Amino acid sequence: MNKRLEISLDQLVIKLRDELYDRDQQIALFKEVVAAVRERLDLETIFRMVAAFAQGLIKAETVLIPVLDENCSTYTYRAGYGLHAEEIVGESLDLNMGICGWVWKHQRPWWRGVLNELSAEECNKWEKEVGSVILVPLVGRNHFLGGIAGINKIGGGDFDQRDLDLLTLLASQIATAIDNNNLIVQLENANQALFSEKEKVLVTLSSIGDAVITTDIQGRIEYLNLVAEKLFATQLDEASAKQLAELGTLLFEDSRLPANDLVAHCLREGRLSPAFRTLILVGLDGRELFIEPTAAPIRGHDGQASGVVLIFRDVSQARELAQQLSYQTTHDALTGLLNRHEFEYQVKQAIRDAQVSGREHSLLHLDVDQFKVINDTCGHVAGDELLKLYTIQLSGLLRQGDVLARVGGDEFGLLLENCSVKQALHIAGKIQDVTQCFRFVWGGSTFSIGISIGLIGIDRESESVMSVLSRVDAACHMAKEVGRNNIYVHDEEDQALHARHGEMQWTPRISKALEEQRMVLYYQPIARSDALADLSSHYEILIRMLDESGNLIPPGNFLPAAERYNLIATIDRWVISTYFRWLAEHPAHLKALEFGSVNLSGRSLGDAGCLIHIENQLKEFAIPAEKICFEITETEAIGNLVKAQYFIERLKSHGCSFALDDFGSGLSSYAYLKNLPVDFLKIDGVFVKDIASDPTNHAMVESINHIGHVMGRKTIAEFVENQAIVKILGELGVDYMQGYGIAKPRPLGELG
Repeated sequence: MNKRLEISLDQLVIKLRDELYDRDQQIALFKEVVAAVRERLDLETIFRMVAAFAQGLIKAETVLIPVLDENCSTYTYRAGYGLHAEEIVGESLDLNMGICGWVWKHQRPWWRGVLNELSAEECNKWEKEVGSVILVPLVGRNHFLGGIAGINKIGGGDFDQRDLDLLTLLASQIATAIDNNNLIVQLENANQALFSEKEKVLVTLSSIGDAVITTDIQGRIEYLNLVAEKLFATQLDEASAKQLAELGTLLFEDSRLPANDLVAHCLREGRLSPAFRTLILVGLDGRELFIEPTAAPIRGHDGQASGVVLIFRDVSQARELAQQLSYQTTHDALTGLLNRHEFEYQVKQAIRDAQVSGREHSLLHLDVDQFKVINDTCGHVAGDELLKLYTIQLSGLLRQGDVLARVGGDEFGLLLENCSVKQALHIAGKIQDVTQCFRFVWGGSTFSIGISIGLIGIDRESESVMSVLSRVDAACHMAKEVGRNNIYVHDEEDQALHARHGEMQWTPRISKALEEQRMVLYYQPIARSDALADLSSHYEILIRMLDESGNLIPPGNFLPAAERYNLIATIDRWVISTYFRWLAEHPAHLKALEFGSVNLSGRSLGDAGCLIHIENQLKEFAIPAEKICFEITETEAIGNLVKAQYFIERLKSHGCSFALDDFGSGLSSYAYLKNLPVDFLKIDGVFVKDIASDPTNHAMVESINHIGHVMGRKTIAEFVENQAIVKILGELGVDYMQGYGIAKPRPLGELG
């Protein structure tokens, strides 16, 4: 046992030593780049060098440097390094396009694994093809210069907080160095014309946003601009002929040792070395500021130095903003807890720890019950206040080392360090007790809430972060399904949990398929009983999905998940827009079309936004409304009867028709039928498929067909699988037939 422990400790020491070595190498390279940038004025060389360095620094497949053009409305990829970089360098884009434009508009880094904040129209060609991107801005003196972008992590995965910090620091240094170099060039040029342009130079120096100080070769102050006077809390006539040290103390940032003799160092070296890159200025009043100094000798026409010009940039506010930015990227603004992204990183670290050390941790997913009721009843302000107060209650239960995060609107994640599932169950019970006692008072009313908790252990067998998170999320959903306010522990043998987990895994695939245009439309003919050969004038639109390899996925595999996880309305809108666009592009088919039937889910049926979307699409693509029939299921229509009536009547006023699908499966079909102004009844296929052998089903179809005709509705029989069924339906007088016995579903494009 002791020997294994010694081996484990040795491995840990070797790992830490390797990490320290890598960090030392990165720091050494970073210093080299900064020093080189300060020495060069050729921006193209600087950009190429920075791209190559950054590629190794963050382990990206490709690094690109987009730079704002002079017109300030476009940007150009000025340099790149790595995979396909040469294909992109030189490309210019509108500033409102692409990730660089996004960063310019939002004034913060782009840090996402999936490009889900830009539409397809906003992305450039290469952005549509990549998986993981990080882009930090290059910001000069109060203006946007461009950025440094990393594309696709080598070996896979996403860029992490360390990559963001390193790239941000590099961008800051590069922007400062470029600005300061440009400024020094301006000052040196101005110095050449000093004799005739002295007043103009003084005006220029006074308007510069950084502190500018000039001294003679002995270091005695000759000039301070207004910013320098403010920085040192003095005036030029008071500071003239004094040494810089008499105005304040300069300290090295890391060691806090005195940084003396800046003037002598500059005269000797011709510049300030990287050791002076950031200093602390301690004023006579004791206040401390962070400054980035740049210096250059002042030379006459004969090349002899007559003094030194020093430029001090006050970066105190930038430091504070950087700290705030770092906090904002890892914390939830409302509760102050960690956000989902940072929580995922903490879970990832816990998985690694379990795999290396063998320690066991536990992960809880908490979903607040009844939050939506309070949010809808009292408003979002009340909902936000509830979450803040409840966060305080949860935080009081944390042990040292535990991590609490807000991972959704009313959802929390809790990582319990060095905690078995048995111990975690005890803590989950405490959370339930606290929640049960919690009361929220708003507007004179008192509300209580519940909490549904999913729990999973993290041990040596735990896989990826996403795997663990999706499983605990599924466990939380099961806790809600078994009655809410419950605790559900993940169990690999639980078949119900497996089914739920399987459905949850479909949701990102559906979203990605929509984004990547991998949804396709099919059609299945609905033939008139007296014209069974006509397979193109009336049909139902169906949807299929193509997987990542181009294989067809039937709707039964993904539509149940879309229904459960609120993606079905998005699919409905996609089908409507895509089908209407296709009709507009095929005017001959549109002219000959009698009815194109489109399915609507219950969620869309109760959504005023969907209604407006349909009306807008009809108008945009100039589709005759009388050629469109919307199919709604009987159970969904009855479940939203008032909304369904309004929805149907509104679209019928434009000329659209409606079909009531799966008719006969509900308990109150005939009672509700007279309240729904539909044009077609689609007889449930469960009655049709056995009509030739089951007298009861024959009677049901006959009854539905008769009632439908009495009420003025046309009837459509589904699941018409063979000629025997066709013959019986014809004898019963059913108006339309649909099924494999008529025609199988085919790609919509075959109609064109």
